[in-house]
Amino acid sequence: MALHSSSRGFVLPLVAILLFSLTLLFTTLLKSAGWLNPALGRYKADFENFYKAESAVMLHMQGFPSDYYPELPPVQSEPFGPWEKICAAEICFLAGAEPHSVSLWEWSYGASDYRLDLEKRIQESAKDSLYGNKRYFQGSLFMSAVVHQGDLEMDFSDSVQSASFWVDGNVLVRGKARFDTLRLYTLGDVVFQGEVSVGYLELVSRGNFRAEDDARFSGVALVSSFQMEDRAKGLFPIVMVSAWGEIFDGSILPAFVEGRRKIWGRL
Repeated sequence: MALHSSSRGFVLPLVAILLFSLTLLFTTLLKSAGWLNPALGRYKADFENFYKAESAVMLHMQGFPSDYYPELPPVQSEPFGPWEKICAAEICFLAGAEPHSVSLWEWSYGASDYRLDLEKRIQESAKDSLYGNKRYFQGSLFMSAVVHQGDLEMDFSDSVQSASFWVDGNVLVRGKARFDTLRLYTLGDVVFQGEVSVGYLELVSRGNFRAEDDARFSGVALVSSFQMEDRAKGLFPIVMVSAWGEIFDGSILPAFVEGRRKIWGRL
């Protein structure tokens, strides 16, 4: 991402002044009280490491190369679901697009590509091609299938590392199932009930999505409409958008949408 020279002229002195002030402050504190409190030295080091990592990530977001400031740690970035994971000195942050910087066309284009990609990934990874209604009352290490002309129900209390389903009908997930990763592409409605928890959800549905009771999940849901009832919660990071343009409160737009990127939180 290109930067105007005026922007760099503002950012560089500011970062340099803040780094110098921080170093001077903690050097003074360490000399005056460090021998009384050994923990202060460790706190100073931890704080400096975090501040340098945060500064390196901020410069990365502004388009500076990772070695622009040699005293700052190098920056690595990689996809994190549909977002971007940016790390420096083993401290990682999540980046996505700012909602006000994204046009309707940009969102529609990015979301359409994402739907096609998820459908392809699920179908390619599916171990079975099944017909009619399917019910699972016990989880397994890895669950994957394409379900034709039927609904899918999962009702168990097991922990599942990964589950991935393409479903011709509706999907009901209930009980106390705990998924590390759950990927669903469905032509019907999707309902989460009970104490279902999903560490990372990828959901595309041409129907409606409803979460009830104590259901918990984070991730992505692109659906016709959604409802959050009872004590159900969408946890950070999350983006949940309906076909009508409604966005779940607190959502962060994914990196596949072109727009001005922003750091949304620490992972």
